[in-house]
Amino acid sequence: MIIRKLEKETDFEQFAEVSASAYIYNIEETEFEEDVDNFGAFINDGKTLISQMECSFRKSIYCQKPLICASVGGVASKPEYRRLGGVREIFNKVFTYSREKGAHISILFPFSIGYYRKFGYETIFSYINAECSFKVFERIERFSQLTLATIEHKDILSDIYKTLTLKNHMMFTRENGKDFCFEPYKKSKFTYFYSEENSKGYITFTPHRPTRTLNVEELLFTDKNVLAKLLGFLRMYEGNYDFVSFTKLPLNSPVFSIIGDENNLVKRTLHYGGSGRILDITAVLSANEYPMEKGSFSLKITDEQIPENNGIYTVEYENGVGTVRKNESDFYDLSLDAPAAARVLLGGEGLNADQISYIPNTEVKTDCKDFAKAFPARTTLFYDSF
Repeated sequence: MIIRKLEKETDFEQFAEVSASAYIYNIEETEFEEDVDNFGAFINDGKTLISQMECSFRKSIYCQKPLICASVGGVASKPEYRRLGGVREIFNKVFTYSREKGAHISILFPFSIGYYRKFGYETIFSYINAECSFKVFERIERFSQLTLATIEHKDILSDIYKTLTLKNHMMFTRENGKDFCFEPYKKSKFTYFYSEENSKGYITFTPHRPTRTLNVEELLFTDKNVLAKLLGFLRMYEGNYDFVSFTKLPLNSPVFSIIGDENNLVKRTLHYGGSGRILDITAVLSANEYPMEKGSFSLKITDEQIPENNGIYTVEYENGVGTVRKNESDFYDLSLDAPAAARVLLGGEGLNADQISYIPNTEVKTDCKDFAKAFPARTTLFYDSF
């Protein structure tokens, strides 16, 4: 089996065929996206493409520090060539390639959590979609003094988003404003923002007249007062619309505290979002924000696909700074395989030793109190997908 990067000039026809067979895409709808590296697995001396994968790079903010993320998508195999190990071999290639490019982590949005767990990925973002009647907004004061974002507000909106990447966990950076909609009346997608000194936020929504619903796609805010203003702005639609639908709210979102639900009018559904994988354990441990108090722990990592991650890492921290070293000692407080490491180190759940012990392929040998202090609960948030 030959694994190599695909070239548009020579490989596009087969690339389109694999995409069409796996995703039911029309070949005419398939394209090589810019800034995306495509890898393929070939048999028959490199003549027949059987599996493929897309990989691109972006920044994810981890503890207010940028980590380079290898974004994986477009994983596909022709049905007649599945279970030949094509995808596994491509992953091995992509992991090596991504590390050479300086990537620290990888993120994908899986069709099957269990399938990608075999390659070291684990869910690091779960979210809530919520639907509610405007009746639950009755205790929120109406507020109309928001500004509709157009292209002239690109820098303001980018600044708000950047501020919130430092407040939340694992958000992707947005470098050039292309991820915002600045044509609200053409696309019926509206972003209204509030920005006054350190109090900032915005809300993006699409009205859906047939169901009389406002669909909120993004909701970012720095504090309670800004959130109240953003939700208060939605009340300006009351009468024209009956319902509000929120997507991708963090599990601990304060939205539910603000709107209340005394009459059980909010329907909530749990969803699994992005799955993460650590490509460079040392980089993640070094980027973590540590407590001011003194502490230390030793962590054993077992990684089948990336042997460079294997070993025991000792972290000593004080005054918010951690020192990471990889050592030959046999002592460790806990042991994690690659999926467990992704969940515990990237997911922001704030798990203690007892909770970690229930995760498959973990071993907890001490109370891990210093470790738990170093990885507290954090609000993890993904709005961008790929």
